Formats: sequence, C-alpha cells, structure tokens
Amino acid sequence: MKYSPADWAEKRKRGLGRYLMFDGILLTGGPFAVVMQVIGFFLLRDEGQTFGQYFSSARTWTTFFFHATLFGLIIGFINWRRNEKASAGTKADS
Repeated sequence: MKYSPADWAEKRKRGLGRYLMFDGILLTGGPFAVVMQVIGFFLLRDEGQTFGQYFSSARTWTTFFFHATLFGLIIGFINWRRNEKASAGTKADS
C-alpha cells in the first residue's frame, strides 16, 4: 500500500471523488499528459510547425486535457481499489 494505514484512513474519509481529483488527475494524470505532449511534439506535429505553434494550438491543449483526465481517472481508480484491498487485508490480519 502506498499510504500508511492512518494516512489511508484520512484519504478514504475524504472520499473517492477528492482522491480521483488530486491523487488521480493532478498527481498522476498531469505528469503523464506533459510527457505525452513532449512526445507528441516530436512525433505528431505538422510539418514545419514550430515549438511555439505546436504548444499554442487548441488541438495540443485538448489532447493534454484528455490525457490528464482519462489516464488520471483510470489509474486513480485502480490505486483506490488497490489501497482498499490492502487496507482490508491489514485489518483482517490484526
């Protein structure tokens, strides 16, 4: 488990929505989206498009939003379930 039992109890008390927003989207999805945009600059940009043009286009920011949101929600939910199972396992062992 990523958190101590006391930390997980506090995060669990605050709820799944808050966990998905902060631990999922912001802490996991954000960095993933940044890496995907940098990769996209080298692989997906239009011919002759400069660095500034690529990062100021609406398509770039739309894909950034979707990468951060979808990846963050999926990984956040997986981590929530993993932490729930680990927490249930430690309670059963006690």
